[in-house]
Amino acid sequence: MLALAFAALFTPTVAHADESARVEWNSNWPRFRPAEIALTSGLALQVAAATFLLPEPKANWHGGILFDDAVRDALRLHGKAARSRAGAVSDAIYYGLLAYPLVVDAGLVAGGIHRSGDVAGQLMAMDLEAFAFSGAIALSAEKLGRVRPEERECRKDSSYGADCGEPAQLNASFMSGHTTIAFTGAGLICAHHLNLPLYGGGAPDIVACITALTAASTAGALRVAADKHYTTDVLLGMGVGLFGGFGLPTLLHYGARGPNPQPRSFLPTFRSASAGIAAVVAPAIGPESMGVTMVGTF
Repeated sequence: MLALAFAALFTPTVAHADESARVEWNSNWPRFRPAEIALTSGLALQVAAATFLLPEPKANWHGGILFDDAVRDALRLHGKAARSRAGAVSDAIYYGLLAYPLVVDAGLVAGGIHRSGDVAGQLMAMDLEAFAFSGAIALSAEKLGRVRPEERECRKDSSYGADCGEPAQLNASFMSGHTTIAFTGAGLICAHHLNLPLYGGGAPDIVACITALTAASTAGALRVAADKHYTTDVLLGMGVGLFGGFGLPTLLHYGARGPNPQPRSFLPTFRSASAGIAAVVAPAIGPESMGVTMVGTF
């Protein structure tokens, strides 16, 4: 994340000489609508209600489903210190990907370096909408009361983790909020950088997208390694986050209308008509690997 921040500071300064790299809001893209303001406000109220008003989750759902237990056995770290470090790193990625689209891309790069307050305002509005959407779903889902996998070990050893003896925390496994917000941030970074030359266009903007997706995938895998969530919690958070962060801006704004509308996709997609290249990037989490995959035609 620090590397991306430094790239944001220095890369766009070279691009000012190239008119094609100017950061401007495309007149064919719909601007943030009053209906979206109402939607974002309603979702923000739901976030507040889920956080402060809804009752604490009860232990309604125990155990894994499908491949949950197999992946847990493969990824779970057995040392308490190792699990604590995994949780701390996932926390750092969570906060980093939450802040990056708002602070760096919208504020520092679009508003500061490119001096485009118009684009910065549109980016911030889309960011807030996406985080409100994903946050409302994730926080509300936590109240369904799926018991975290670590609860099994807490019953054997009360010192297994910091959440042992805290029912409100132990019953909030569904879905992974860290993964949801991390992928929302990564999706926003991809949506913005694939449509606007925030870092000058080309490779730097593509690298920003792929790096963000890799970081979000790492956060999801670390939630399983720290024994905080089942894999299905992480996968659902991944889906909700990508839809909120990448799907909503793509559907509602980027390429939504105009004489030459862009093809829509719910995953970050790279296209070059001149080179005949089309590729889709997707996160990948498995028992022995984590990162991103690219599938396409070349």
